[in-house]
Amino acid sequence: MRNIYLIIAKQIVEEAGRIIKEARETNTFSYEFKDDDTPVSNIDQQVQDYMTKRLKDSFDIQVMGEEQCDDIDTSQPYWAIDPIDGTWAFITHENTAAINLSLIENGEVSVGIVFNPFTNEFFQTEKGAKSYIGMLTLPLRENPTVAVVNFKPERSHPIVRSLNQLFKEDRVKKLTSIGGSITYSMCMVAKGAYSNYIAYFPKSANAWDLSAACLIIKNAGGFVTDLQGVEIDPINHQGYIVASANATARNDFLNMINPLLAVQTSE
Repeated sequence: MRNIYLIIAKQIVEEAGRIIKEARETNTFSYEFKDDDTPVSNIDQQVQDYMTKRLKDSFDIQVMGEEQCDDIDTSQPYWAIDPIDGTWAFITHENTAAINLSLIENGEVSVGIVFNPFTNEFFQTEKGAKSYIGMLTLPLRENPTVAVVNFKPERSHPIVRSLNQLFKEDRVKKLTSIGGSITYSMCMVAKGAYSNYIAYFPKSANAWDLSAACLIIKNAGGFVTDLQGVEIDPINHQGYIVASANATARNDFLNMINPLLAVQTSE
């Protein structure tokens, strides 16, 4: 039954991606700022409305999303939607925005989809199965240890200084800082493009923020932890996340970063 969920959900997400891509290609969208000073476009709401209707028409399952959704009973199964993760990237014509969709049952993620409509990269998985990009099994390449580290820009936090120090010491071969969708960057770890990815959530993440990408990474043999190496709650997490391609990349990176971070935070 769950495979049917994934098949139909994939069709819905692909169509939602076409809506997003067309709006961007024709430059026919508008945006405003929410109370938390993050942008929201009219396409965010349009896509969420479309996906909500299609999901409700297809399944007798609750739906929640980032943009003005109904209250739900989280003790029962529900779909979680982020119609455009990385709205800044969408409105500034960067190609790092994505759609997040997950099915959550009994407090666990059972289906996870992340789709970047601009690069046509479709990441998918389900509980107890492998992760895929299109028809290819993830990861596409192995990262035997820490090699390429990507991080979400956080200028004010000392971890940025620690990362730069690791790069200067040649302990990290490549250091990048790419904005846009956090889940897309997480999926690039599952893909094998990065060995590690770091982001910071000053407030608790919601179910639509991380849950799909966490399952994709897990089923590709990776980990999503905090800085202490403890697996995060994919539905409700606050603080740092460290996405790692495998156990070695996780352990090596945490052993590198934590001593530097301890020194710099004590200064």
